Amino acid sequence: MTLTRRSRTAAARATAVALLLGALTTAAGPTAPPATAVPARSAPAAALNCALQTAPGEPVVFRPSLTGRMRQVSATGTVLLDRCTSPDGSQRGVRSGRLVLRGSAMANCLTADRIEGSGTVTWYHGWAQRGYRAGVSHLRPAARGGGYTPADAFLSGGVVSGRMARRHVHGWAVPTTDVTGCALRGLRAVAGRGNISFG
Repeated sequence: MTLTRRSRTAAARATAVALLLGALTTAAGPTAPPATAVPARSAPAAALNCALQTAPGEPVVFRPSLTGRMRQVSATGTVLLDRCTSPDGSQRGVRSGRLVLRGSAMANCLTADRIEGSGTVTWYHGWAQRGYRAGVSHLRPAARGGGYTPADAFLSGGVVSGRMARRHVHGWAVPTTDVTGCALRGLRAVAGRGNISFG
């Protein structure tokens, strides 16, 4: 089946999101559950919710660049977590964080597989990564992801040690970098923004 320009663009965006978040080791469950006749149970309140974005001027960098050919690609970057709130009250002192990440995948512009990674979040009592440090969380992606889009399948994980150990991580992000020229010119780096929660 021949891919249309729109479907190629959508696939490239999905892959960029998968690599970005797979590298971030954030988890992303489905952003919108499918409609059902039976109301879903409300999930327990999260320990912490934060907005996320790649650090200004410091996108997630791919080595080698993402292209139309499937190959092993590594990713490194820094992600800022801001406007953090604690719905269940257990993390009331945390206002922001800085996530340093590294990850890898077999990937091209249309798909990604075998995403692995690790990340370390340094938490702060102040806004915008200021004030006293509030601890550290070490993150790992799950062996298998899940969700309703190609990107979601890669995006699940948890805190393996440190602050909020054994908490699940759920998040979503969209690339703010133009990824439509990936197959022709390659994609060396991608920036993104979204949300993340620790539950």
